[in-house]
Amino acid sequence: MDKMRPILVVDDVEAICTFLSTVLQGNGYMQVDTAGDSAEVMARVCRKDYQLILMDIKLPKVDGLELLSILREEIPEVKIVMCSADTSEETVNLSYEIGAVGFLEKPVTPMSLLSLMERL
Repeated sequence: MDKMRPILVVDDVEAICTFLSTVLQGNGYMQVDTAGDSAEVMARVCRKDYQLILMDIKLPKVDGLELLSILREEIPEVKIVMCSADTSEETVNLSYEIGAVGFLEKPVTPMSLLSLMERL
């Protein structure tokens, strides 16, 4: 991952957005934005070229998997990692089938996040 290119963290729980942003910024990722719902995500991706989106599955209004599908069509070049406490085989496989490049189990730890960032 290019530490200078923007990353978008998506979760309806502000504390989770703050935590993930803090971990990323503390490890040299310079541009980390946050969004709390699908409308905010769509507004942000129209204005900025994100290299990565870290997105919760359970979001208000439009669920994260549905939003993943929309984003895959709109901006296929962006890498999207889904985050969820639901790590059932069905949920994880569906995330990958729709187009996620990774899956993080909640609660996300700094180690699991940074390990994923190194692999992308």
